[in-house]
This record gives sequence, structure tokens and C-alpha cells, in this order.
Amino acid sequence: MLAIITAVEVALYYLDLSRNALVGLLLALSALKFALVVLWFMHLRFDNRLFSTLFVGGIVLAIGIFTVALSTVGGKLV
Repeated sequence: MLAIITAVEVALYYLDLSRNALVGLLLALSALKFALVVLWFMHLRFDNRLFSTLFVGGIVLAIGIFTVALSTVGGKLV
């Protein structure tokens, strides 16, 4: 599954997409890969669902804080 997502990421890079769309799609796919790695390789799929929610929620929170902080200081994501 990780190899398929990586192949999609590489294919997206070669498509003629706008920079904003490309960055958004790559960030979303990277977050998906993070969630899959955490759930599969850290064996969280066998543990309590609270642990999975905390790990996946952590990356969502980190991306949200990064976006708000960057937009507050006038930075651009792209």
C-alpha cells in the first residue's frame, strides 16, 4: 500500500497541476502514509482505538498549527 501511494505521489509530480494543488495533494498523501505506518508498523490496529486516534489526530493537529502559524506571520504555503 505504501508503494502504491508513493507511486501516486511520483505520478502527481509529473502531471501538469497547479503548484497549490500539487502541494495540497502531496501533503494529504503524506499524512495518509503517516497514518498507515503508525497503524500498521506500530501495531496500533490491535490496540485500543484511543491510541490510533491520538497518533493520527496528532499529525492533523500539527499540520493545522503549522498552517495557522504560517498564515499569521504572512508566509505562503507555496
